[in-house]
Amino acid sequence: MTRFRKISIILLTLSSSIGVFRGARLINDAWFPDILFPFPEEKITDSLFSNYAILGWILLSLVGVFGFVTLCCMLLRKKIYPYLIIIQGIFISFLSLTHLLYSSFSPIHLFTIPIGVSTIVIGVMQTPREF
Repeated sequence: MTRFRKISIILLTLSSSIGVFRGARLINDAWFPDILFPFPEEKITDSLFSNYAILGWILLSLVGVFGFVTLCCMLLRKKIYPYLIIIQGIFISFLSLTHLLYSSFSPIHLFTIPIGVSTIVIGVMQTPREF
């Protein structure tokens, strides 16, 4: 296994795990509010979404589930896996940057923005040189 594939496995596992846990927390918080780390209601009413559950499902599906599908395609050696890695990096970067612009800086951005950018770069490094 090449070095790029090992790095891809680590980045995909990390980002997909964060996506699943964060998405599940957003989904569950809509029905069972968290006492320790509540999501402010005034933030969601100013956005496009009506509640945090919709945002949680988007995060769970785009980052969490899609990341594990990409990981499975990579481990099964499908030819499209570099492009799926790039798409995963675009999802992570887009969601992180929109969160940064909407709700200001948070410590999670120190992890998600470099993970998104490095996932895009590592996906580009693994694309076949057809051109």
